[in-house]
Amino acid sequence: MDAPIHLPLLPCGIGSTRHTDAAEAVAEVLEDYWRLPFWPQLPNRTPEEQMIPQTALSLPGAAWDGEFLTWSGSLSDDDIANAGLPPRERAAGLYELLERLPEVPEERKSKVVKGQIIGPLTLSRWSRDRSGCAPHEDLETLERLASWLGAAAAEQARVFQRLGYQAIILFDEPELASVGEPSIPLPWREVAPVLRAAIEPVQRIGALAGIHCCAAPNWTRVLDARPNLIHFDAREGHVEDVIEHHRAVREHVARGGYLGWGLWPTDGRGPTPFESKEMQYFLANKARDLSFVDASVGLIFKRSMLTGVCGGAGLDAATERQVARDLEELSMGIRHRYWIAATTDVDPDSPLT
Repeated sequence: MDAPIHLPLLPCGIGSTRHTDAAEAVAEVLEDYWRLPFWPQLPNRTPEEQMIPQTALSLPGAAWDGEFLTWSGSLSDDDIANAGLPPRERAAGLYELLERLPEVPEERKSKVVKGQIIGPLTLSRWSRDRSGCAPHEDLETLERLASWLGAAAAEQARVFQRLGYQAIILFDEPELASVGEPSIPLPWREVAPVLRAAIEPVQRIGALAGIHCCAAPNWTRVLDARPNLIHFDAREGHVEDVIEHHRAVREHVARGGYLGWGLWPTDGRGPTPFESKEMQYFLANKARDLSFVDASVGLIFKRSMLTGVCGGAGLDAATERQVARDLEELSMGIRHRYWIAATTDVDPDSPLT
C-alpha cells in the first residue's frame, strides 16, 4: 500500500444529509466541505436513498420492504462485471455533484472526492434470498455479493477519476461489530477475504478504499483486509476501542494507510457545544496514543480526515452547518498548534495541502 495523497485533517461528511433537494445539498457540500467534497445521500428525499436500497435494489430480482431487501440470491459473472452506479432516482446527489464539479473555480478545486456504498456484511445482515436465507449462510454467495459491491464501488471511483479527481470510496459497515455474534455467525478468518473482495476492485484502478464502522469491531482483523482507510467513532469513551488495536493501526499508517476520525456527535450523544480548542487537545493526545516511530503524530495528521460520527440526515439545518464550521475550525487550529514532525511538504496555511 502506498500513500498517493495527503489528507491533512481535511473535514468531510459521512454521506447522508438532511436535504430533500439535490442541488441545494451539493451546493452546501461544495461550500462547506470544498477541500474534501462528498456526494450527499438524501434519505429524506426518498426512502430508496437509504444505504441498503440505494445500491442493493440493483441486485437481480431485488425488492425492499423498508427493513429487509429480498433478491434472487445468485449473481452471474455478467452481473458482477456490469455492476455500476445506482440510477439517478436513488442517488440524486451523486449525479448532481458530477454535473457541478466541472464548474468549480480553480482556486476551490479539491484534489480528492469521497463516495460511499453499503458494505457486504451489512448488506448480508439485512438481505434474504427468496427462501429466506442470508448471503452469509453460504460463503460463496457472500463473496460474490462482495465482488458485486466492489465492482459498483469501482465505477463510482472511475466517474470521479474521469473528472480529474482522486477518489476515496468508503464501505459503510456498521455490522462488522456483529461478526461472531448470532446475527453474523462467521469467524474473522472468513470475513477478511470477503472484505478484500469488495476493496480490491477499487484499489485495482488506483482509488482508495475505506471501511466506515461507527460501532466497535475488531480493528486488527478488519485491517487484515488491507483497506486504505478506516473510519471510526473517535469520541471520548469510543476512540479507546481503536487505541486498543494500536499495533495494527500503527502498521496501517506506516505502510501508507489513512484514518478517519468521527468527532462531531451527529447521533445527539456527546459534548455540545463542540469546543474546538478542547478537541484540539483531545485529538492530539489520542494521536499520540496511536503514534510510534514509523507512525508519528505528524504522519498521522497528514493521513487523517475529520468528520461527524455518522451521517447528518437527522440534523436540522443550523446544526448541520455548525458541524462543518466546527470541523473546519478544528482542522485549521490543530494544523497550526500541533503541526509536528515529518510535515515539511505540507503547508499548514494552505487549505488544500
